[in-house]
Amino acid sequence: MNTMKKGRLSLLVLVLSTILAPLGCAAGPPVREGAVPAEDVRVELVEWARLAQSAHNYQAWRIVLDPARGDRMDLFVETDRLLPETDPYSRQTLISLGTFLAVIDARAAQLGRRADIDLLPDGDLDDRDLARLPAARITLTRAEPTQSRFAAAADVDALTTATVKYRYRPAEIDAALADRITAWSGNGLRVEVVTEPDEVAWLNRVSIDAFTIEMEHEPTLMETYESTRWNGRARRQDPYGLAFTANFPRRTLWLADTMMTIAPQRPAAFGRTGVRLFTGALDDINTYIVLKTDDNSRRSQIEAGMALQAFWMELHSAGHVVLANSQALQEYPAMAPLYEEVHERLAPEGGTVQMLLAVARPRGGRHAFSPRFAAEELIVRR
Repeated sequence: MNTMKKGRLSLLVLVLSTILAPLGCAAGPPVREGAVPAEDVRVELVEWARLAQSAHNYQAWRIVLDPARGDRMDLFVETDRLLPETDPYSRQTLISLGTFLAVIDARAAQLGRRADIDLLPDGDLDDRDLARLPAARITLTRAEPTQSRFAAAADVDALTTATVKYRYRPAEIDAALADRITAWSGNGLRVEVVTEPDEVAWLNRVSIDAFTIEMEHEPTLMETYESTRWNGRARRQDPYGLAFTANFPRRTLWLADTMMTIAPQRPAAFGRTGVRLFTGALDDINTYIVLKTDDNSRRSQIEAGMALQAFWMELHSAGHVVLANSQALQEYPAMAPLYEEVHERLAPEGGTVQMLLAVARPRGGRHAFSPRFAAEELIVRR
Protein backbone atom coordinates (compact mmCIF):
# COMPACT_ATOMS: atom_id res chain seq x y z
CA MET A 1 0.00 0.00 0.00
CA ASN A 2 1.53 3.36 -0.99
CA THR A 3 1.93 6.32 1.38
CA MET A 4 -1.08 8.22 0.01
CA LYS A 5 -3.38 5.22 0.44
CA LYS A 6 -2.08 4.63 3.97
CA GLY A 7 -2.75 8.25 4.80
CA ARG A 8 -6.29 8.07 3.44
CA LEU A 9 -6.96 4.88 5.40
CA SER A 10 -5.64 6.46 8.61
CA LEU A 11 -7.84 9.50 8.04
CA LEU A 12 -10.86 7.28 7.36
CA VAL A 13 -10.28 5.31 10.58
CA LEU A 14 -9.89 8.55 12.55
CA VAL A 15 -13.09 10.04 11.15
CA LEU A 16 -15.06 6.85 11.64
CA SER A 17 -13.75 6.39 15.16
CA THR A 18 -15.04 9.86 15.99
CA ILE A 19 -18.42 9.16 14.44
CA LEU A 20 -18.71 5.72 15.99
CA ALA A 21 -17.31 6.54 19.42
CA PRO A 22 -20.82 6.39 20.97
CA LEU A 23 -20.92 2.72 19.96
CA GLY A 24 -18.23 1.93 22.52
CA CYS A 25 -18.80 -0.36 25.44
CA ALA A 26 -20.59 0.99 28.47
CA ALA A 27 -18.77 1.30 31.76
CA GLY A 28 -18.30 -1.74 33.97
CA PRO A 29 -21.38 -2.88 35.87
CA PRO A 30 -21.88 -1.07 39.17
CA VAL A 31 -22.94 -2.97 42.26
CA ARG A 32 -23.97 -1.45 45.53
CA GLU A 33 -22.15 -2.35 48.70
CA GLY A 34 -23.54 -2.23 52.20
CA ALA A 35 -27.00 -2.80 53.64
CA VAL A 36 -30.18 -2.16 51.65
CA PRO A 37 -33.81 -1.75 52.74
CA ALA A 38 -35.55 -5.05 53.44
CA GLU A 39 -38.08 -4.56 50.66
CA ASP A 40 -35.24 -4.33 48.12
CA VAL A 41 -33.30 -7.38 49.20
CA ARG A 42 -34.43 -9.75 46.45
CA VAL A 43 -33.71 -7.21 43.73
CA GLU A 44 -30.39 -6.43 45.37
CA LEU A 45 -29.44 -10.11 45.26
CA VAL A 46 -30.30 -10.32 41.58
CA GLU A 47 -28.31 -7.12 40.99
CA TRP A 48 -25.20 -8.99 42.10
CA ALA A 49 -26.05 -12.43 40.75
CA ARG A 50 -26.58 -11.10 37.20
CA LEU A 51 -22.77 -10.73 37.05
CA ALA A 52 -22.21 -14.48 37.46
CA GLN A 53 -20.53 -16.53 34.73
CA SER A 54 -22.84 -18.12 32.15
CA ALA A 55 -22.48 -20.25 29.04
CA HIS A 56 -21.88 -18.02 26.01
CA ASN A 57 -22.80 -15.16 28.38
CA TYR A 58 -26.47 -15.98 27.65
CA GLN A 59 -27.64 -15.27 31.20
CA ALA A 60 -30.53 -17.75 30.86
CA TRP A 61 -32.00 -16.75 34.24
CA ARG A 62 -35.61 -15.82 35.00
CA ILE A 63 -36.49 -14.83 38.54
CA VAL A 64 -40.09 -14.86 39.71
CA LEU A 65 -40.75 -12.90 42.90
CA ASP A 66 -43.32 -14.46 45.21
CA PRO A 67 -46.10 -11.82 45.46
CA ALA A 68 -47.29 -13.09 48.83
CA ARG A 69 -43.88 -13.37 50.49
CA GLY A 70 -41.23 -10.69 50.29
CA ASP A 71 -38.60 -13.19 51.39
CA ARG A 72 -39.02 -15.70 48.57
CA MET A 73 -38.29 -16.01 44.87
CA ASP A 74 -38.00 -18.79 42.31
CA LEU A 75 -35.30 -19.25 39.68
CA PHE A 76 -36.36 -20.61 36.29
CA VAL A 77 -34.54 -21.34 33.04
CA GLU A 78 -35.12 -18.57 30.50
CA THR A 79 -35.86 -20.67 27.43
CA ASP A 80 -35.65 -17.67 25.09
CA ARG A 81 -31.89 -17.77 25.64
CA LEU A 82 -30.79 -21.35 25.10
CA LEU A 83 -28.07 -22.79 22.85
CA PRO A 84 -29.75 -25.68 21.04
CA GLU A 85 -26.79 -26.39 18.74
CA THR A 86 -23.87 -25.88 21.12
CA ASP A 87 -25.60 -27.09 24.29
CA PRO A 88 -28.39 -29.37 23.02
CA TYR A 89 -29.19 -30.89 26.42
CA SER A 90 -28.83 -27.54 28.27
CA ARG A 91 -26.19 -28.98 30.58
CA GLN A 92 -24.10 -25.82 30.41
CA THR A 93 -27.23 -23.74 31.00
CA LEU A 94 -27.95 -25.64 34.22
CA ILE A 95 -24.36 -25.08 35.35
CA SER A 96 -25.03 -21.39 34.71
CA LEU A 97 -28.03 -21.52 37.04
CA GLY A 98 -25.64 -22.77 39.70
CA THR A 99 -23.24 -19.86 39.23
CA PHE A 100 -26.17 -17.47 39.72
CA LEU A 101 -27.28 -19.22 42.90
CA ALA A 102 -23.80 -19.13 44.40
CA VAL A 103 -23.76 -15.34 44.16
CA ILE A 104 -27.28 -15.16 45.63
CA ASP A 105 -26.14 -17.24 48.60
CA ALA A 106 -22.95 -15.24 49.14
CA ARG A 107 -24.52 -11.81 48.77
CA ALA A 108 -27.38 -12.72 51.11
CA ALA A 109 -24.83 -13.57 53.81
CA GLN A 110 -23.14 -10.22 53.28
CA LEU A 111 -26.50 -8.60 54.05
CA GLY A 112 -27.01 -10.60 57.22
CA ARG A 113 -29.40 -13.15 55.75
CA ARG A 114 -29.34 -16.83 55.00
CA ALA A 115 -30.51 -17.92 51.57
CA ASP A 116 -32.18 -21.31 51.93
CA ILE A 117 -31.85 -22.69 48.41
CA ASP A 118 -34.13 -25.59 47.62
CA LEU A 119 -33.05 -27.15 44.32
CA LEU A 120 -35.78 -28.58 42.08
CA PRO A 121 -38.50 -27.86 44.68
CA ASP A 122 -41.38 -29.08 42.51
CA GLY A 123 -39.55 -32.03 41.00
CA ASP A 124 -36.93 -32.57 38.31
CA LEU A 125 -36.98 -30.32 35.27
CA ASP A 126 -38.92 -31.46 32.22
CA ASP A 127 -36.35 -31.71 29.42
CA ARG A 128 -39.07 -30.97 26.88
CA ASP A 129 -40.09 -27.79 28.72
CA LEU A 130 -37.29 -26.58 30.98
CA ALA A 131 -39.22 -23.47 32.03
CA ARG A 132 -42.29 -25.32 33.36
CA LEU A 133 -40.86 -25.90 36.84
CA PRO A 134 -38.50 -23.85 38.97
CA ALA A 135 -34.88 -24.92 39.13
CA ALA A 136 -34.57 -23.46 42.62
CA ARG A 137 -36.61 -21.75 45.33
CA ILE A 138 -34.80 -19.19 47.46
CA THR A 139 -36.16 -18.27 50.88
CA LEU A 140 -34.42 -15.58 52.90
CA THR A 141 -34.17 -15.55 56.67
CA ARG A 142 -32.30 -13.22 59.00
CA ALA A 143 -29.21 -14.91 60.37
CA GLU A 144 -26.57 -12.74 61.95
CA PRO A 145 -23.71 -13.32 62.02
CA THR A 146 -23.66 -15.62 59.02
CA GLN A 147 -21.10 -16.98 56.58
CA SER A 148 -21.81 -18.35 53.13
CA ARG A 149 -20.03 -21.46 51.96
CA PHE A 150 -19.76 -19.67 48.60
CA ALA A 151 -18.46 -16.40 50.06
CA ALA A 152 -15.87 -15.86 47.32
CA ALA A 153 -18.64 -15.88 44.70
CA ALA A 154 -19.75 -12.37 45.70
CA ASP A 155 -16.33 -10.79 46.14
CA VAL A 156 -17.06 -7.35 44.70
CA ASP A 157 -13.61 -6.82 43.20
CA ALA A 158 -13.50 -10.22 41.52
CA LEU A 159 -17.14 -10.16 40.44
CA THR A 160 -16.81 -6.83 38.63
CA THR A 161 -13.42 -7.52 37.03
CA ALA A 162 -13.44 -8.35 33.33
CA THR A 163 -12.16 -11.81 32.40
CA VAL A 164 -9.29 -11.11 30.01
CA LYS A 165 -9.23 -13.47 27.03
CA TYR A 166 -6.36 -14.50 24.80
CA ARG A 167 -3.80 -12.19 26.47
CA TYR A 168 -2.11 -14.39 29.04
CA ARG A 169 0.95 -15.15 31.08
CA PRO A 170 1.49 -18.56 32.72
CA ALA A 171 -0.41 -19.22 35.94
CA GLU A 172 1.33 -19.15 39.30
CA ILE A 173 -0.85 -21.24 41.59
CA ASP A 174 0.82 -22.06 44.87
CA ALA A 175 0.04 -25.12 46.98
CA ALA A 176 -2.28 -23.22 49.32
CA LEU A 177 -4.46 -21.93 46.46
CA ALA A 178 -4.49 -25.36 44.79
CA ASP A 179 -5.64 -26.89 48.09
CA ARG A 180 -8.47 -24.36 48.37
CA ILE A 181 -9.63 -25.21 44.85
CA THR A 182 -9.53 -28.98 45.33
CA ALA A 183 -11.26 -28.61 48.70
CA TRP A 184 -14.50 -28.20 46.71
CA SER A 185 -14.40 -31.93 46.09
CA GLY A 186 -17.00 -33.97 47.95
CA ASN A 187 -20.68 -34.90 47.85
CA GLY A 188 -20.42 -36.24 44.31
CA LEU A 189 -18.21 -33.38 43.07
CA ARG A 190 -14.54 -33.78 42.14
CA VAL A 191 -12.21 -30.85 41.45
CA GLU A 192 -8.66 -31.45 40.25
CA VAL A 193 -5.81 -29.03 39.51
CA VAL A 194 -3.67 -30.29 36.61
CA THR A 195 -0.12 -28.97 36.16
CA GLU A 196 1.77 -32.03 34.89
CA PRO A 197 3.24 -30.88 31.52
CA ASP A 198 2.17 -33.92 29.49
CA GLU A 199 -1.40 -33.69 30.78
CA VAL A 200 -1.52 -29.95 30.11
CA ALA A 201 -0.19 -30.52 26.58
CA TRP A 202 -2.91 -33.11 25.96
CA LEU A 203 -5.61 -30.79 27.33
CA ASN A 204 -4.33 -27.98 25.13
CA ARG A 205 -4.43 -30.24 22.09
CA VAL A 206 -7.93 -31.47 22.89
CA SER A 207 -9.09 -27.90 23.48
CA ILE A 208 -7.75 -26.70 20.13
CA ASP A 209 -9.24 -29.67 18.27
CA ALA A 210 -12.62 -29.11 19.93
CA PHE A 211 -12.62 -25.36 19.33
CA THR A 212 -11.78 -26.01 15.68
CA ILE A 213 -14.73 -28.37 15.36
CA GLU A 214 -17.04 -25.81 16.94
CA MET A 215 -15.83 -23.13 14.52
CA GLU A 216 -16.02 -25.36 11.43
CA HIS A 217 -19.27 -27.18 12.22
CA GLU A 218 -21.80 -24.89 10.57
CA PRO A 219 -24.66 -25.13 13.11
CA THR A 220 -22.43 -24.30 16.09
CA LEU A 221 -20.40 -21.75 14.14
CA MET A 222 -23.55 -19.88 13.16
CA GLU A 223 -24.93 -20.02 16.69
CA THR A 224 -21.73 -18.43 17.97
CA TYR A 225 -21.58 -15.95 15.08
CA GLU A 226 -25.15 -14.82 15.65
CA SER A 227 -24.45 -14.54 19.38
CA THR A 228 -21.63 -12.07 18.79
CA ARG A 229 -22.23 -8.39 19.52
CA TRP A 230 -20.06 -6.49 17.07
CA ASN A 231 -20.05 -3.07 18.74
CA GLY A 232 -21.32 -1.08 21.70
CA ARG A 233 -24.72 -0.39 20.14
CA ALA A 234 -25.31 -4.12 19.69
CA ARG A 235 -24.13 -4.80 23.24
CA ARG A 236 -26.64 -2.32 24.61
CA GLN A 237 -29.48 -3.53 22.40
CA ASP A 238 -28.92 -7.22 23.21
CA PRO A 239 -26.85 -7.24 26.42
CA TYR A 240 -26.01 -10.92 26.34
CA GLY A 241 -23.92 -13.20 24.15
CA LEU A 242 -20.31 -12.83 23.06
CA ALA A 243 -18.38 -9.60 22.67
CA PHE A 244 -14.85 -8.38 21.99
CA THR A 245 -14.72 -6.47 25.25
CA ALA A 246 -12.41 -8.93 26.98
CA ASN A 247 -10.12 -9.41 23.97
CA PHE A 248 -9.00 -5.79 23.66
CA PRO A 249 -7.93 -3.27 26.30
CA ARG A 250 -10.24 -0.27 26.54
CA ARG A 251 -7.73 1.95 24.74
CA THR A 252 -7.94 -0.20 21.57
CA LEU A 253 -11.48 -1.57 21.84
CA TRP A 254 -12.84 1.42 19.92
CA LEU A 255 -10.78 0.40 16.87
CA ALA A 256 -12.10 -3.17 16.95
CA ASP A 257 -15.64 -1.82 17.34
CA THR A 258 -15.09 0.54 14.42
CA MET A 259 -13.72 -2.09 12.07
CA MET A 260 -16.37 -4.64 13.00
CA THR A 261 -19.08 -2.03 12.40
CA ILE A 262 -17.69 -1.10 8.99
CA ALA A 263 -16.90 -4.61 7.78
CA PRO A 264 -17.88 -7.46 10.12
CA GLN A 265 -16.24 -10.74 9.25
CA ARG A 266 -18.18 -13.37 7.39
CA PRO A 267 -18.83 -16.56 9.38
CA ALA A 268 -16.02 -18.69 7.92
CA ALA A 269 -13.43 -15.93 8.40
CA PHE A 270 -14.79 -15.30 11.89
CA GLY A 271 -14.27 -18.97 12.70
CA ARG A 272 -10.71 -19.03 11.35
CA THR A 273 -9.80 -15.90 13.30
CA GLY A 274 -11.24 -17.41 16.47
CA VAL A 275 -9.22 -20.61 16.07
CA ARG A 276 -6.02 -18.64 15.44
CA LEU A 277 -6.47 -16.45 18.52
CA PHE A 278 -7.50 -19.38 20.69
CA THR A 279 -4.54 -21.51 19.58
CA GLY A 280 -2.08 -18.71 20.24
CA ALA A 281 -3.51 -18.08 23.70
CA LEU A 282 -2.86 -21.66 24.80
CA ASP A 283 0.90 -21.22 24.31
CA ASP A 284 1.02 -19.76 27.83
CA ILE A 285 -1.36 -22.17 29.56
CA ASN A 286 0.33 -24.37 32.17
CA THR A 287 -2.60 -25.15 34.48
CA TYR A 288 -6.07 -26.66 34.13
CA ILE A 289 -8.89 -27.32 36.52
CA VAL A 290 -11.08 -30.34 35.83
CA LEU A 291 -14.57 -30.33 37.33
CA LYS A 292 -16.35 -33.69 37.48
CA THR A 293 -19.54 -35.09 38.99
CA ASP A 294 -20.44 -38.65 39.89
CA ASP A 295 -23.60 -38.42 37.79
CA ASN A 296 -25.07 -36.04 35.23
CA SER A 297 -28.33 -35.17 36.93
CA ARG A 298 -29.79 -31.69 36.80
CA ARG A 299 -29.09 -31.31 40.51
CA SER A 300 -25.44 -32.23 40.01
CA GLN A 301 -25.12 -29.79 37.12
CA ILE A 302 -26.47 -26.93 39.27
CA GLU A 303 -24.28 -27.88 42.23
CA ALA A 304 -21.23 -27.98 39.96
CA GLY A 305 -22.06 -24.45 38.84
CA MET A 306 -22.28 -23.20 42.41
CA ALA A 307 -18.80 -24.50 43.22
CA LEU A 308 -17.50 -23.23 39.89
CA GLN A 309 -18.55 -19.64 40.58
CA ALA A 310 -16.93 -19.65 44.01
CA PHE A 311 -13.52 -20.95 42.98
CA TRP A 312 -13.60 -18.94 39.71
CA MET A 313 -13.91 -15.75 41.77
CA GLU A 314 -11.27 -16.98 44.19
CA LEU A 315 -8.87 -17.37 41.27
CA HIS A 316 -9.76 -13.85 40.10
CA SER A 317 -9.01 -12.54 43.59
CA ALA A 318 -5.60 -14.22 43.40
CA GLY A 319 -4.75 -12.38 40.18
CA HIS A 320 -5.69 -15.12 37.70
CA VAL A 321 -8.26 -15.51 34.96
CA VAL A 322 -10.13 -18.59 33.79
CA LEU A 323 -10.86 -19.68 30.23
CA ALA A 324 -13.61 -22.28 29.95
CA ASN A 325 -12.09 -24.67 27.40
CA SER A 326 -15.06 -27.01 27.54
CA GLN A 327 -15.91 -27.36 23.86
CA ALA A 328 -14.82 -31.02 23.99
CA LEU A 329 -17.63 -31.63 26.50
CA GLN A 330 -20.38 -30.41 24.21
CA GLU A 331 -22.90 -33.08 23.30
CA TYR A 332 -23.61 -32.84 19.59
CA PRO A 333 -22.59 -35.62 17.16
CA ALA A 334 -19.61 -33.86 15.56
CA MET A 335 -17.96 -33.57 18.99
CA ALA A 336 -18.63 -37.17 20.05
CA PRO A 337 -15.10 -38.57 19.41
CA LEU A 338 -13.43 -35.89 21.56
CA TYR A 339 -16.13 -36.18 24.23
CA GLU A 340 -15.38 -39.89 24.44
CA GLU A 341 -11.60 -39.33 24.51
CA VAL A 342 -11.88 -36.85 27.38
CA HIS A 343 -14.11 -39.12 29.44
CA GLU A 344 -11.97 -42.20 28.84
CA ARG A 345 -8.93 -40.34 30.11
CA LEU A 346 -10.36 -38.15 32.87
CA ALA A 347 -13.29 -40.23 34.10
CA PRO A 348 -12.40 -43.86 33.32
CA GLU A 349 -14.41 -45.15 36.25
CA GLY A 350 -17.55 -43.25 35.29
CA GLY A 351 -19.09 -39.90 36.02
CA THR A 352 -19.29 -36.77 33.89
CA VAL A 353 -16.63 -34.19 33.19
CA GLN A 354 -18.60 -30.96 33.53
CA MET A 355 -15.91 -28.33 32.86
CA LEU A 356 -12.34 -28.00 31.59
CA LEU A 357 -10.86 -24.69 32.74
CA ALA A 358 -7.55 -23.23 31.65
CA VAL A 359 -5.99 -20.90 34.24
CA ALA A 360 -3.59 -18.05 33.51
CA ARG A 361 -2.54 -14.59 34.64
CA PRO A 362 -3.82 -11.73 32.49
CA ARG A 363 -1.56 -9.37 30.65
CA GLY A 364 -1.85 -5.68 31.49
CA GLY A 365 -4.48 -3.19 30.44
CA ARG A 366 -7.99 -2.22 31.50
CA HIS A 367 -10.69 -4.30 29.88
CA ALA A 368 -14.41 -3.70 29.60
CA PHE A 369 -16.93 -6.03 31.23
CA SER A 370 -19.12 -8.30 29.13
CA PRO A 371 -22.64 -7.02 28.45
CA ARG A 372 -25.21 -7.82 31.13
CA PHE A 373 -28.95 -7.46 31.55
CA ALA A 374 -30.12 -5.10 34.23
CA ALA A 375 -31.54 -6.86 37.27
CA GLU A 376 -35.10 -5.74 36.53
CA GLU A 377 -34.93 -7.30 33.05
CA LEU A 378 -34.39 -10.72 34.63
CA ILE A 379 -37.22 -10.37 37.17
CA VAL A 380 -40.87 -11.30 36.71
CA ARG A 381 -43.29 -9.74 39.19
CA ARG A 382 -46.59 -11.50 39.74
